[in-house]
Amino acid sequence: MSVVNKQSTENEMSPRNNHDPTSSGESGNTNVQEADLQEMEDVNQSLDALSCALDAVEQRTDDILSQLRMLLDSNREIRRQLAEENEHNDDDNNDDDRHGDDEMEGIDNMPKSDVN
Repeated sequence: MSVVNKQSTENEMSPRNNHDPTSSGESGNTNVQEADLQEMEDVNQSLDALSCALDAVEQRTDDILSQLRMLLDSNREIRRQLAEENEHNDDDNNDDDRHGDDEMEGIDNMPKSDVN
């Protein structure tokens, strides 16, 4: 057997690991490695795009959360102001009721002849 035939027979009989980065010199393995490298590059690009999209979603979520907190604080302040106004109005109404009662007492005390 010649040296070329002997190498050809050994290559045919030995198992081929297409994903073995240490094997080199075979055009088939080189093409597979290039395909694997291209696939890994595609996956990396997809992961980068996904990461950017997730960053954008996270930023948008943070912005919405910040706006909701501001809205909640504003709502609390408005409710506090309304409660103070209602309390102030209740105090005024109670004062008016007391004055109104005094006026009603004056009418009750008027002689009936003056009413007609």
